[in-house]
Amino acid sequence: MKKIKYLLLLTPLFLIACFQPPTPNVEEVIQNADPNTIVPLSNGATDTYFRTALPFVASPARGLIYDHIRNRADIGQVEMSLLRIATEHFDPDTYYFREGQHLTRELTSSLLRHYNPEPEFLFESARGLNPPIGTSIRFGNQSFEIRAEIGEEEQRIRPLAFMLESNFVTIRQNEAGENEFELEGVAIALALNPFYWERDFSTGFEQTHEMEDEAILDIGKEIARALLPQLRQIEALENVPILFGLYILRPNNSILPGRFTNITYVEEGRSSIRDWVTVHEQFFTLPDTTNSIQVLDIDINDQFIAFRDGIENNFPHTHGIVGRAHFVDRNLYRLTIDINMNFWSSAEKIAFFQLLEDHVMLFSREYDITITIRNINVWLGGLVRSPGGEPVILRADW
Repeated sequence: MKKIKYLLLLTPLFLIACFQPPTPNVEEVIQNADPNTIVPLSNGATDTYFRTALPFVASPARGLIYDHIRNRADIGQVEMSLLRIATEHFDPDTYYFREGQHLTRELTSSLLRHYNPEPEFLFESARGLNPPIGTSIRFGNQSFEIRAEIGEEEQRIRPLAFMLESNFVTIRQNEAGENEFELEGVAIALALNPFYWERDFSTGFEQTHEMEDEAILDIGKEIARALLPQLRQIEALENVPILFGLYILRPNNSILPGRFTNITYVEEGRSSIRDWVTVHEQFFTLPDTTNSIQVLDIDINDQFIAFRDGIENNFPHTHGIVGRAHFVDRNLYRLTIDINMNFWSSAEKIAFFQLLEDHVMLFSREYDITITIRNINVWLGGLVRSPGGEPVILRADW
């Protein structure tokens, strides 16, 4: 799998915070722009990422993901990993990215319901993709029946938590010489929830049950099989290729995101799925006390500890240094580090960044590294280093 640097410099920080830090300015001129004109972003960080169609058109389901996925790490990662996977089928040099335009808020909400052979909702063709009420789902050694949704306190079992759409388009000119977008392909992430939180309302005690990977993936594949013909009923999606990805969510309180496990590419015009390809994607926190990361990279844990200790020994008022290692196909895709501290003077900040620029070189040269410094929810600066490159400091006003 070729490595695609698909994020803005600070986008990976979505994975390690409950808020979005500031990002470098993207210089773009869209005043008096033709609404059908594609304007590539000029930020150098996006050179090998999908170019974006501007002016930006938001998805009609914008923000709905926050109602269905509670782990903020997953909210950021599911889209970013979907775009990375999509580069294998939609060349960033040829296609432009747009947020999904066809899974509207109403349609998505209907599809996330439990299957009903006689739907009563707005979209009569949307039968609901979650297993029907009364179905028994096995979590580990126990089976639980999906109950009717009778209120907020009712515990729900919904293996399909959310679906996220990305569109890939090209540009062409119509007879009037005006630019128009041509939809060339669609990628859809099916975010699967393997957890069931069983609550005793008399005591408030909550017990977590988790489905085996094989079981949740079987459900996800069946959901994709049922979704595909419904998508083909949408005029714009009748013939375009569609990429499906199965993404297993992490628990709501996890500081790590989930992962894609399987993808399938459906050629244009097809209404059935042939086979699935396994995706190897893993996340680790650093330092890794279990040493399980050494199976993939024997050096990274020791290098991170040396980096952390060097920073903390020189700036003992640092409030925590945490790393996240993202592996794809058993190779380190990106290392992100979050440093929490406060500065009391500009001189202190300058000294800290000088040390940071020096100590980041403790990591192997082939690592793609993003570091951010913040005080609680205030972004104070950052540093990036591309594989084989030199450190670049990103700083707030000093």
